[in-house]
Amino acid sequence: MIDAYDSRVRHETSSDIKLVLMRTIATLIFSFTALAAATLAGCASSNRLSDGSMIGVMTTRQLPVVTIDSKDYRLAPGARIVGANNSSVTPNQVPANSKVRYRVDASGLVTHVWLLPPDR
Repeated sequence: MIDAYDSRVRHETSSDIKLVLMRTIATLIFSFTALAAATLAGCASSNRLSDGSMIGVMTTRQLPVVTIDSKDYRLAPGARIVGANNSSVTPNQVPANSKVRYRVDASGLVTHVWLLPPDR
């Protein structure tokens, strides 16, 4: 009779482990799906181009801060600003409310800015 009790306990423990494992896997799948959906929703911005750069309206403030589309960003050390004729431009030479194409790195710093012609 003791052996029957022991085998029943092992069987219940085994099914409990399977249940916990299945719930953990279901939670991980749900979490991954939710994270992927949130990431894709963030990438579906209307001003994002295929190369990862974005288009916006930029105004320079006190360096290294710039405002692009009413959001403050910091210029990365060594950030490049390129004018319409492909010449290098310093931040203080950028006209207010300039239409720009810009790229932001993983830490949120602006690394490249291209000034676009006013008609674009």
